[in-house]
Amino acid sequence: MTERFYFINHLTTDQLRELYTTYISCGRKDFEFYKLMPEGIKPSNISDAEVIMSIDATHEHNYCVLMIDCENEHDGIMFGFGLSYHPDFAAYLHLPLSLLDELVFKYGLIAKEEAKDYTVNEFLIEDHLKNSQN
Repeated sequence: MTERFYFINHLTTDQLRELYTTYISCGRKDFEFYKLMPEGIKPSNISDAEVIMSIDATHEHNYCVLMIDCENEHDGIMFGFGLSYHPDFAAYLHLPLSLLDELVFKYGLIAKEEAKDYTVNEFLIEDHLKNSQN
């Protein structure tokens, strides 16, 4: 399992919305609750317009990760978007690996060191601590 996280905290709300709008046709979206829910309980499938309006660059759950050989995930790039109008769950944009170079160049994504068995929570905590020190 390989995960490489990319910092996206330098992107504005408009840039994140533009990213979602531009690339949703290249991938797929899904939604997950932040807290573990009983099996079969899924968040509402909200429209792309609702996702776009809820994206906020200051949301603490925004992140990007490249995943290869990760359990229950296809190889690819995943953007997590915390949703300001839906505080109990996040939207995830799954994109193919072939878009990595384009996304890194276009949005100036900064790679964090490659990590094995590195959880999203560990990344978000470390990122939050770094930002609070600046």
